[in-house]
Amino acid sequence: MSEHFPGPGEPYDDPVRRPGGPQHPAVGGPGEPPWDWRPAGSAQQGDFPSSPPADRTDGRGDDTLSFPPGPWQQQPLRPPMPPGYGPGGPGGAGPSSRVPWLPVALMCLLLGLGGGAGGALLVAAIDDDASPASRPTTSTTPTPAAPGPVAGGQVRSPVVAVADAVLPSVVSLQVRGPDAQVSGSGFVYDDGGHVVTNNHVIEPAADDGEITVSLSDGREVGAQIVGRSPSYDLAVIKLDDFSGLEPSALGMSAEVQVGQSVVAIGSPLGLNATVTSGIISATDRPVTAGGKGETSYINALQTDAAINPGNSGGPLVDLQGRVIGVNSAIATVGQSASEQSGNIGVGFSIPIDQVVSTVKQLIETGQAEYPVIGAQVSVATTSDGARILEVEAGSPAEEAGLENGDVITKVNGEVVHDGVELIVEIRSFSPGETVTFDVKRSGQNDNLDVVLGKQVG
Repeated sequence: MSEHFPGPGEPYDDPVRRPGGPQHPAVGGPGEPPWDWRPAGSAQQGDFPSSPPADRTDGRGDDTLSFPPGPWQQQPLRPPMPPGYGPGGPGGAGPSSRVPWLPVALMCLLLGLGGGAGGALLVAAIDDDASPASRPTTSTTPTPAAPGPVAGGQVRSPVVAVADAVLPSVVSLQVRGPDAQVSGSGFVYDDGGHVVTNNHVIEPAADDGEITVSLSDGREVGAQIVGRSPSYDLAVIKLDDFSGLEPSALGMSAEVQVGQSVVAIGSPLGLNATVTSGIISATDRPVTAGGKGETSYINALQTDAAINPGNSGGPLVDLQGRVIGVNSAIATVGQSASEQSGNIGVGFSIPIDQVVSTVKQLIETGQAEYPVIGAQVSVATTSDGARILEVEAGSPAEEAGLENGDVITKVNGEVVHDGVELIVEIRSFSPGETVTFDVKRSGQNDNLDVVLGKQVG
Protein backbone atom coordinates (compact mmCIF):
# COMPACT_ATOMS: atom_id res chain seq x y z
CA MET A 1 0.00 0.00 0.00
CA SER A 2 1.38 3.37 -0.96
CA GLU A 3 1.32 6.31 1.41
CA HIS A 4 1.11 9.95 0.49
CA PHE A 5 3.00 12.50 2.56
CA PRO A 6 1.94 16.12 2.29
CA GLY A 7 4.40 18.48 0.82
CA PRO A 8 5.32 21.93 2.01
CA GLY A 9 2.22 24.11 2.42
CA GLU A 10 -0.22 21.25 1.91
CA PRO A 11 -2.90 20.76 4.61
CA TYR A 12 -2.66 17.87 7.01
CA ASP A 13 -5.84 16.10 8.11
CA ASP A 14 -6.28 15.22 11.81
CA PRO A 15 -6.15 11.45 12.14
CA VAL A 16 -8.82 11.60 14.90
CA ARG A 17 -12.36 12.36 13.76
CA ARG A 18 -15.66 12.27 15.63
CA PRO A 19 -19.02 11.50 14.04
CA GLY A 20 -20.34 14.74 12.63
CA GLY A 21 -17.59 16.74 14.27
CA PRO A 22 -15.36 19.30 12.61
CA GLN A 23 -11.88 18.45 11.67
CA HIS A 24 -9.12 19.98 13.73
CA PRO A 25 -7.06 22.58 11.93
CA ALA A 26 -3.43 21.93 11.40
CA VAL A 27 -1.35 23.47 14.13
CA GLY A 28 2.10 22.28 13.14
CA GLY A 29 4.48 23.59 10.63
CA PRO A 30 5.64 21.79 7.55
CA GLY A 31 6.39 18.17 8.28
CA GLU A 32 4.99 18.33 11.87
CA PRO A 33 1.93 16.52 13.23
CA PRO A 34 -1.02 18.69 14.35
CA TRP A 35 -0.46 17.88 18.10
CA ASP A 36 2.06 16.05 20.11
CA TRP A 37 1.46 15.28 23.82
CA ARG A 38 5.00 14.13 24.42
CA PRO A 39 7.79 16.21 25.99
CA ALA A 40 10.19 17.77 23.56
CA GLY A 41 13.16 15.55 22.63
CA SER A 42 11.46 12.37 23.85
CA ALA A 43 10.95 10.71 20.47
CA GLN A 44 11.48 6.99 20.46
CA GLN A 45 10.20 3.86 18.83
CA GLY A 46 6.42 3.98 18.75
CA ASP A 47 6.21 7.70 18.00
CA PHE A 48 3.55 9.00 15.73
CA PRO A 49 4.64 9.13 12.06
CA SER A 50 5.02 12.48 10.42
CA SER A 51 2.66 11.46 7.60
CA PRO A 52 -1.08 10.94 7.65
CA PRO A 53 -2.46 7.38 7.56
CA ALA A 54 -3.65 5.92 4.28
CA ASP A 55 -7.30 5.23 3.57
CA ARG A 56 -8.53 2.11 5.34
CA THR A 57 -9.46 -0.99 3.29
CA ASP A 58 -11.28 -2.80 6.13
CA GLY A 59 -14.60 -1.22 5.32
CA ARG A 60 -14.62 1.19 8.27
CA GLY A 61 -15.40 4.77 7.66
CA ASP A 62 -13.45 7.84 8.64
CA ASP A 63 -15.54 8.22 11.82
CA THR A 64 -13.38 5.75 13.72
CA LEU A 65 -9.94 6.09 15.20
CA SER A 66 -7.30 5.67 12.53
CA PHE A 67 -3.66 5.22 13.41
CA PRO A 68 -0.74 4.17 11.25
CA PRO A 69 0.52 0.65 11.74
CA GLY A 70 3.54 0.17 13.86
CA PRO A 71 4.88 -1.41 16.99
CA TRP A 72 2.97 1.02 19.19
CA GLN A 73 -0.24 -0.78 18.23
CA GLN A 74 1.06 -3.75 20.18
CA GLN A 75 0.88 -2.00 23.61
CA PRO A 76 -1.38 0.45 25.41
CA LEU A 77 -0.77 4.16 25.17
CA ARG A 78 1.44 5.47 27.97
CA PRO A 79 3.74 8.36 28.66
CA PRO A 80 7.18 7.97 27.15
CA MET A 81 9.96 6.66 29.32
CA PRO A 82 12.61 9.03 30.51
CA PRO A 83 15.72 9.19 28.36
CA GLY A 84 18.16 6.36 28.97
CA TYR A 85 15.46 3.88 30.13
CA GLY A 86 14.44 1.03 27.86
CA PRO A 87 13.98 -2.71 28.02
CA GLY A 88 16.26 -4.24 30.51
CA GLY A 89 16.94 -1.05 32.46
CA PRO A 90 18.94 2.10 31.79
CA GLY A 91 20.45 2.27 28.33
CA GLY A 92 18.26 -0.56 27.05
CA ALA A 93 16.76 -0.47 23.56
CA GLY A 94 13.67 -1.78 21.93
CA PRO A 95 10.07 -1.77 23.00
CA SER A 96 9.69 -1.06 26.71
CA SER A 97 7.80 -3.51 28.87
CA ARG A 98 8.02 -1.30 32.05
CA VAL A 99 5.93 1.57 33.26
CA PRO A 100 8.19 4.59 33.99
CA TRP A 101 8.23 5.14 37.75
CA LEU A 102 8.71 8.93 38.08
CA PRO A 103 5.58 10.15 36.22
CA VAL A 104 3.54 7.35 37.73
CA ALA A 105 4.81 8.16 41.19
CA LEU A 106 3.92 11.82 40.76
CA MET A 107 0.45 10.98 39.54
CA CYS A 108 -0.09 8.54 42.40
CA LEU A 109 1.06 11.15 44.87
CA LEU A 110 -1.37 13.73 43.51
CA LEU A 111 -4.22 11.22 43.36
CA GLY A 112 -3.41 10.05 46.89
CA LEU A 113 -3.47 13.55 48.31
CA GLY A 114 -6.72 14.39 46.56
CA GLY A 115 -8.29 11.11 47.57
CA GLY A 116 -7.20 11.51 51.15
CA ALA A 117 -8.67 14.99 51.42
CA GLY A 118 -11.91 13.89 49.79
CA GLY A 119 -12.09 10.87 52.05
CA ALA A 120 -11.53 12.99 55.13
CA LEU A 121 -14.32 15.34 54.12
CA LEU A 122 -16.63 12.41 53.47
CA VAL A 123 -15.86 10.79 56.83
CA ALA A 124 -16.36 14.11 58.64
CA ALA A 125 -19.72 14.62 56.94
CA ILE A 126 -20.85 11.11 57.83
CA ASP A 127 -19.61 11.52 61.39
CA ASP A 128 -21.52 14.81 61.81
CA ASP A 129 -24.74 13.14 60.66
CA ALA A 130 -24.26 10.10 62.85
CA SER A 131 -25.99 9.85 66.18
CA PRO A 132 -23.87 9.91 69.36
CA ALA A 133 -24.66 6.24 69.94
CA SER A 134 -23.23 5.27 66.56
CA ARG A 135 -19.93 7.06 67.04
CA PRO A 136 -16.93 5.13 68.24
CA THR A 137 -15.95 5.86 71.81
CA THR A 138 -12.47 6.21 73.18
CA SER A 139 -11.68 5.06 76.67
CA THR A 140 -9.78 7.76 78.58
CA THR A 141 -8.83 8.33 82.17
CA PRO A 142 -11.07 11.06 83.70
CA THR A 143 -9.30 14.14 85.00
CA PRO A 144 -10.48 15.29 88.45
CA ALA A 145 -11.98 18.80 88.40
CA ALA A 146 -10.32 21.56 90.35
CA PRO A 147 -12.00 22.46 93.66
CA GLY A 148 -14.89 24.89 93.23
CA PRO A 149 -15.00 28.36 94.74
CA VAL A 150 -15.93 28.73 98.39
CA ALA A 151 -17.35 31.63 100.33
CA GLY A 152 -14.69 34.19 101.09
CA GLY A 153 -12.39 33.51 98.14
CA GLN A 154 -10.03 30.83 96.87
CA VAL A 155 -9.08 29.62 100.33
CA ARG A 156 -11.12 28.18 103.16
CA SER A 157 -14.20 30.27 103.90
CA PRO A 158 -13.87 32.40 107.06
CA VAL A 159 -17.43 31.36 107.91
CA VAL A 160 -16.18 27.80 108.39
CA ALA A 161 -13.74 28.93 111.06
CA VAL A 162 -16.41 31.06 112.73
CA ALA A 163 -18.84 28.15 112.84
CA ASP A 164 -16.17 25.83 114.29
CA ALA A 165 -15.38 28.34 117.03
CA VAL A 166 -18.89 29.49 117.98
CA LEU A 167 -21.21 26.49 117.49
CA PRO A 168 -20.04 24.70 120.68
CA SER A 169 -21.28 27.69 122.70
CA VAL A 170 -24.70 28.00 121.03
CA VAL A 171 -27.72 26.24 122.51
CA SER A 172 -31.31 25.56 121.51
CA LEU A 173 -34.23 26.20 123.89
CA GLN A 174 -37.61 24.49 124.19
CA VAL A 175 -39.93 26.47 126.48
CA ARG A 176 -43.25 25.17 127.77
CA GLY A 177 -45.73 27.24 129.72
CA PRO A 178 -49.36 26.99 130.78
CA ASP A 179 -50.57 28.70 127.63
CA ALA A 180 -47.77 28.46 125.08
CA GLN A 181 -44.84 26.46 123.82
CA VAL A 182 -42.03 28.17 121.94
CA SER A 183 -38.51 27.47 120.74
CA GLY A 184 -35.52 29.74 120.54
CA SER A 185 -31.78 30.03 120.81
CA GLY A 186 -29.13 31.28 123.22
CA PHE A 187 -25.40 31.29 123.86
CA VAL A 188 -23.18 30.48 126.83
CA TYR A 189 -22.25 33.78 128.44
CA ASP A 190 -19.74 32.76 131.12
CA ASP A 191 -18.19 29.75 132.79
CA GLY A 192 -20.87 29.82 135.50
CA GLY A 193 -23.48 28.20 133.25
CA HIS A 194 -25.34 31.41 132.39
CA VAL A 195 -27.01 31.54 128.99
CA VAL A 196 -28.23 34.75 127.34
CA THR A 197 -31.42 34.73 125.28
CA ASN A 198 -34.42 36.94 124.53
CA ASN A 199 -37.07 37.69 127.11
CA HIS A 200 -39.86 36.82 124.66
CA VAL A 201 -38.36 33.32 124.28
CA ILE A 202 -38.55 32.34 127.97
CA GLU A 203 -41.59 34.48 128.80
CA PRO A 204 -44.09 31.54 128.72
CA ALA A 205 -42.11 29.84 131.52
CA ALA A 206 -41.85 32.99 133.68
CA ASP A 207 -44.64 31.99 136.09
CA ASP A 208 -45.04 28.23 135.87
CA GLY A 209 -43.19 26.56 133.04
CA GLU A 210 -40.28 24.41 131.98
CA ILE A 211 -37.14 25.13 129.95
CA THR A 212 -35.16 22.39 128.21
CA VAL A 213 -31.81 23.27 126.65
CA SER A 214 -30.16 21.23 123.90
CA LEU A 215 -26.36 21.53 123.97
CA SER A 216 -23.98 21.22 121.04
CA ASP A 217 -22.69 17.85 122.29
CA GLY A 218 -26.18 16.35 122.11
CA ARG A 219 -27.08 16.58 125.77
CA GLU A 220 -30.38 17.98 126.97
CA VAL A 221 -30.43 19.74 130.33
CA GLY A 222 -32.89 21.76 132.32
CA ALA A 223 -32.51 25.49 133.11
CA GLN A 224 -33.89 28.10 135.49
CA ILE A 225 -34.64 31.79 134.91
CA VAL A 226 -32.11 34.09 136.60
CA GLY A 227 -33.60 37.38 135.45
CA ARG A 228 -35.31 39.07 132.55
CA SER A 229 -35.85 42.56 131.15
CA PRO A 230 -38.91 43.10 128.96
CA SER A 231 -37.74 46.65 128.24
CA TYR A 232 -34.59 45.39 126.48
CA ASP A 233 -35.99 41.99 125.46
CA LEU A 234 -33.16 40.21 127.25
CA ALA A 235 -33.08 37.31 129.72
CA VAL A 236 -30.55 35.14 131.53
CA ILE A 237 -31.07 31.49 132.43
CA LYS A 238 -28.74 29.10 134.27
CA LEU A 239 -28.15 25.53 133.14
CA ASP A 240 -28.58 22.67 135.59
CA ASP A 241 -25.49 21.00 134.10
CA PHE A 242 -22.92 23.09 132.25
CA SER A 243 -19.85 20.87 132.49
CA GLY A 244 -17.58 20.99 129.48
CA LEU A 245 -19.09 24.17 128.04
CA GLU A 246 -17.02 27.09 126.80
CA PRO A 247 -18.35 30.66 127.02
CA SER A 248 -18.65 32.75 123.88
CA ALA A 249 -16.12 35.45 123.06
CA LEU A 250 -17.64 38.94 123.22
CA GLY A 251 -16.93 41.87 120.91
CA MET A 252 -17.88 45.55 120.98
CA SER A 253 -20.87 46.81 119.03
CA ALA A 254 -19.60 50.40 119.13
CA GLU A 255 -16.90 49.33 116.63
CA VAL A 256 -19.32 47.68 114.18
CA GLN A 257 -19.28 49.18 110.68
CA VAL A 258 -21.93 49.10 108.00
CA GLY A 259 -20.98 46.55 105.36
CA GLN A 260 -18.84 44.30 107.54
CA SER A 261 -19.44 40.56 107.31
CA VAL A 262 -21.37 38.82 110.08
CA VAL A 263 -22.67 35.34 110.88
CA ALA A 264 -25.95 34.45 112.58
CA ILE A 265 -26.22 31.15 114.47
CA GLY A 266 -29.28 29.60 116.03
CA SER A 267 -32.19 27.18 115.63
CA PRO A 268 -34.62 28.61 113.09
CA LEU A 269 -37.84 26.60 112.89
CA GLY A 270 -36.31 24.10 115.32
CA LEU A 271 -33.32 23.34 113.08
CA ASN A 272 -30.49 23.30 115.60
CA ALA A 273 -27.05 24.78 114.88
CA THR A 274 -28.02 26.60 111.70
CA VAL A 275 -25.40 29.01 110.35
CA THR A 276 -26.18 31.89 107.99
CA SER A 277 -24.04 34.80 106.88
CA GLY A 278 -24.48 38.34 105.61
CA ILE A 279 -23.42 41.89 106.38
CA ILE A 280 -24.33 44.71 108.71
CA SER A 281 -26.93 46.68 106.75
CA ALA A 282 -27.32 49.53 109.24
CA THR A 283 -26.64 50.55 112.83
CA ASP A 284 -28.71 52.50 115.37
CA ARG A 285 -31.94 51.26 113.82
CA PRO A 286 -34.92 52.00 116.12
CA VAL A 287 -36.99 48.83 116.47
CA THR A 288 -39.85 47.70 118.67
CA ALA A 289 -39.94 44.04 119.69
CA GLY A 290 -40.98 41.91 122.63
CA GLY A 291 -43.50 39.36 123.74
CA LYS A 292 -47.18 39.29 124.47
CA GLY A 293 -48.35 42.55 126.06
CA GLU A 294 -44.80 43.87 126.46
CA THR A 295 -42.88 46.13 124.11
CA SER A 296 -39.13 46.47 123.88
CA TYR A 297 -37.42 49.44 122.28
CA ILE A 298 -34.11 48.52 120.70
CA ASN A 299 -31.42 50.63 119.12
CA ALA A 300 -30.61 47.70 116.87
CA LEU A 301 -28.02 46.44 114.42
CA GLN A 302 -29.65 45.59 111.10
CA THR A 303 -28.39 42.62 109.08
CA ASP A 304 -29.33 40.71 105.95
CA ALA A 305 -28.07 37.41 107.40
CA ALA A 306 -31.07 35.08 107.38
CA ILE A 307 -32.93 35.24 110.70
CA ASN A 308 -36.18 33.31 111.16
CA PRO A 309 -38.48 32.33 114.03
CA GLY A 310 -36.35 30.21 116.33
CA ASN A 311 -33.23 32.33 115.78
CA SER A 312 -34.33 34.65 118.60
CA GLY A 313 -31.75 34.81 121.38
CA GLY A 314 -28.94 33.42 119.21
CA PRO A 315 -25.69 35.30 118.63
CA LEU A 316 -24.73 37.57 115.76
CA VAL A 317 -20.93 37.33 115.46
CA ASP A 318 -18.16 38.95 113.47
CA LEU A 319 -15.58 37.02 111.43
CA GLN A 320 -13.36 36.76 114.52
CA GLY A 321 -16.11 34.73 116.18
CA ARG A 322 -16.96 37.47 118.70
CA VAL A 323 -20.57 38.11 119.65
CA ILE A 324 -21.62 41.62 118.59
CA GLY A 325 -25.38 41.25 118.98
CA VAL A 326 -28.31 39.12 120.11
CA ASN A 327 -30.78 38.32 117.33
CA SER A 328 -34.18 39.56 118.41
CA ALA A 329 -36.57 40.59 115.63
CA ILE A 330 -37.24 40.44 111.90
CA ALA A 331 -39.22 42.58 109.50
CA THR A 332 -41.91 40.69 107.59
CA VAL A 333 -44.37 41.45 104.81
CA GLY A 334 -47.25 39.89 106.77
CA GLN A 335 -50.09 42.24 107.66
CA SER A 336 -51.55 40.21 110.48
CA ALA A 337 -50.45 37.87 113.25
CA SER A 338 -52.07 34.92 111.47
CA GLU A 339 -49.88 35.25 108.38
CA GLN A 340 -46.69 33.22 107.97
CA SER A 341 -43.60 35.25 108.81
CA GLY A 342 -40.07 34.58 107.72
CA ASN A 343 -36.80 36.09 106.61
CA ILE A 344 -36.88 38.78 103.94
CA GLY A 345 -33.31 39.92 104.52
CA VAL A 346 -34.11 42.44 107.25
CA GLY A 347 -33.18 41.22 110.71
CA PHE A 348 -32.36 43.07 113.93
CA SER A 349 -29.98 42.37 116.79
CA ILE A 350 -29.55 43.98 120.19
CA PRO A 351 -26.04 45.51 120.30
CA ILE A 352 -23.68 43.59 122.58
CA ASP A 353 -22.69 46.75 124.48
CA GLN A 354 -26.30 47.09 125.66
CA VAL A 355 -26.50 43.34 126.30
CA VAL A 356 -23.45 43.36 128.59
CA SER A 357 -24.83 46.25 130.65
CA THR A 358 -28.25 44.64 131.06
CA VAL A 359 -27.02 41.06 131.63
CA LYS A 360 -24.71 42.21 134.39
CA GLN A 361 -27.68 43.64 136.25
CA LEU A 362 -29.80 40.54 135.65
CA ILE A 363 -27.12 38.21 137.01
CA GLU A 364 -26.47 40.42 140.04
CA THR A 365 -30.03 41.42 140.96
CA GLY A 366 -32.38 39.47 138.75
CA GLN A 367 -33.71 42.66 137.22
CA ALA A 368 -32.52 45.55 135.07
CA GLU A 369 -32.97 49.29 135.22
CA TYR A 370 -33.58 51.48 132.22
CA PRO A 371 -33.56 55.31 131.87
CA VAL A 372 -36.74 57.40 131.67
CA ILE A 373 -37.68 61.09 131.49
CA GLY A 374 -41.09 60.78 133.14
CA ALA A 375 -43.26 61.88 130.24
CA GLN A 376 -45.74 60.23 127.83
CA VAL A 377 -44.88 60.70 124.16
CA SER A 378 -46.79 60.01 120.97
CA VAL A 379 -45.57 56.94 119.05
CA ALA A 380 -47.42 57.90 115.92
CA THR A 381 -45.19 57.91 112.87
CA THR A 382 -44.25 61.45 111.96
CA SER A 383 -41.25 63.23 110.55
CA ASP A 384 -41.04 66.43 112.56
CA GLY A 385 -40.08 65.05 115.99
CA ALA A 386 -41.46 63.41 119.17
CA ARG A 387 -44.48 65.16 120.63
CA ILE A 388 -44.89 65.28 124.44
CA LEU A 389 -48.43 64.25 125.40
CA GLU A 390 -48.17 64.45 129.19
CA VAL A 391 -45.44 65.39 131.66
CA GLU A 392 -45.57 63.56 135.00
CA ALA A 393 -45.37 65.59 138.19
CA GLY A 394 -41.98 65.51 139.87
CA SER A 395 -40.37 63.74 136.90
CA PRO A 396 -37.01 64.56 135.29
CA ALA A 397 -39.00 66.02 132.36
CA GLU A 398 -40.85 68.45 134.60
CA GLU A 399 -37.67 69.45 136.43
CA ALA A 400 -36.00 70.19 133.06
CA GLY A 401 -38.92 72.46 132.03
CA LEU A 402 -40.62 70.26 129.40
CA GLU A 403 -44.32 70.99 128.82
CA ASN A 404 -47.23 69.21 127.16
CA GLY A 405 -47.18 69.83 123.42
CA ASP A 406 -43.44 70.32 123.18
CA VAL A 407 -41.78 68.64 120.20
CA ILE A 408 -38.33 67.11 120.75
CA THR A 409 -36.29 67.12 117.53
CA LYS A 410 -32.79 66.14 118.73
CA VAL A 411 -31.11 64.24 121.58
CA ASN A 412 -27.49 65.24 122.08
CA GLY A 413 -27.45 66.44 118.50
CA GLU A 414 -28.98 63.24 117.04
CA VAL A 415 -32.16 63.87 115.05
CA VAL A 416 -35.31 62.04 116.17
CA HIS A 417 -38.38 61.88 113.94
CA ASP A 418 -40.98 60.39 116.25
CA GLY A 419 -41.68 59.02 119.73
CA VAL A 420 -40.21 55.56 119.05
CA GLU A 421 -36.88 57.05 118.00
CA LEU A 422 -36.90 59.23 121.13
CA ILE A 423 -37.43 56.24 123.44
CA VAL A 424 -34.77 54.16 121.69
CA GLU A 425 -32.30 57.02 121.83
CA ILE A 426 -32.91 57.61 125.54
CA ARG A 427 -32.43 53.90 126.33
CA SER A 428 -29.00 53.95 124.78
CA PHE A 429 -27.91 55.91 127.85
CA SER A 430 -27.83 54.92 131.52
CA PRO A 431 -29.91 56.26 134.41
CA GLY A 432 -28.38 59.36 135.96
CA GLU A 433 -26.76 60.63 132.74
CA THR A 434 -27.58 64.12 131.47
CA VAL A 435 -28.82 64.57 127.90
CA THR A 436 -29.69 67.70 125.92
CA PHE A 437 -32.98 68.04 124.03
CA ASP A 438 -33.64 70.40 121.12
CA VAL A 439 -37.25 71.46 121.64
CA LYS A 440 -39.78 73.29 119.50
CA ARG A 441 -42.45 75.23 121.41
CA SER A 442 -44.92 77.62 119.81
CA GLY A 443 -42.64 78.13 116.84
CA GLN A 444 -39.61 78.79 118.99
CA ASN A 445 -36.53 76.58 119.43
CA ASP A 446 -35.00 75.89 122.81
CA ASN A 447 -32.41 73.59 124.39
CA LEU A 448 -33.16 71.76 127.66
CA ASP A 449 -30.86 69.53 129.76
CA VAL A 450 -32.51 66.50 131.35
CA VAL A 451 -31.04 64.20 134.02
CA LEU A 452 -32.38 60.74 133.23
CA GLY A 453 -34.35 58.90 135.84
CA LYS A 454 -34.65 55.11 136.20
CA GLN A 455 -37.24 52.40 136.20
CA VAL A 456 -37.03 48.64 136.63
CA GLY A 457 -38.25 46.37 133.91
